[in-house]
Amino acid sequence: MTIQEQAQQLELLADQVPTGIALATKSDLEDLQAQVLGLLGETSSATSIQGAIQLASQQIDEVAAALENVRLQIRDAAQHHLQG
Repeated sequence: MTIQEQAQQLELLADQVPTGIALATKSDLEDLQAQVLGLLGETSSATSIQGAIQLASQQIDEVAAALENVRLQIRDAAQHHLQG
């Protein structure tokens, strides 16, 4: 495999990093949070659940950032191959 082919393969791999999954999950959690608030109103149970959802959402942000870092590192490797 040539260096150019390796770079192309790395670009394809970078596109396969599942960054969208984290963002979709965060969106689902936001929808869930709204539904909990609608069902329970401003209760201590709702507040507790919302706190858990917010914590999960923050952790998803960290995962999304880590996945984006993976994608960028793969892209950087591809660029490095092209610069030879």
